[in-house]
Amino acid sequence: MNEIKSTSERIIAAFIELFRDYGYKGATTRAVAERAGVNEVTIFRHFGNKKGMMDAALQSLSYSPFLEKIIKEEMVWDLEKDLWVIADGYQTYMEKIGDLVLIGLREAGLFPELNEALMQVPKQLKDNMVAYLGEMSRRGKLIDTDIEFQAMNFIWLNFGHFISKSRFGNSVISNSRNEFLKNSVQLFARGLTP
Repeated sequence: MNEIKSTSERIIAAFIELFRDYGYKGATTRAVAERAGVNEVTIFRHFGNKKGMMDAALQSLSYSPFLEKIIKEEMVWDLEKDLWVIADGYQTYMEKIGDLVLIGLREAGLFPELNEALMQVPKQLKDNMVAYLGEMSRRGKLIDTDIEFQAMNFIWLNFGHFISKSRFGNSVISNSRNEFLKNSVQLFARGLTP
């Protein structure tokens, strides 16, 4: 059964498709309007400009709401088990949107507004990880450490794995995702557990 999409959802979907196919420059408001089946003025009314449309698209693809939900509903407050759930969810999510991430990174230097919008993604992830690690610290389940640094270390570890697999396949590291998660999460958790 097809779900009827709102005008905003159709515009965002069209922007994402065009961004994937033609990059940021090619995802013009005119092209998005044509693909979404709306008037270009409708885009400006809903999003203000191309940057507003891009911000909405990134927000619709953001892992942060999923991570917030995972932290609220799935954490068992065992560092190794929780980090496994977070990392596995992150890798699954990144595999799903990997081509968009790689295009965005490639083009971010050319378009300051794209770079600014992309920067919000790791900031949101960091905020969620800091909240989780802060709670673990309050529960006495974390060594005395700089929580913000550890949150970013965990994000970088997982993002690095995604980039390596995306760009080089198995040429750099041939281990499976599960082997990577098992070893990296185990080491990370052991290093932070009192």
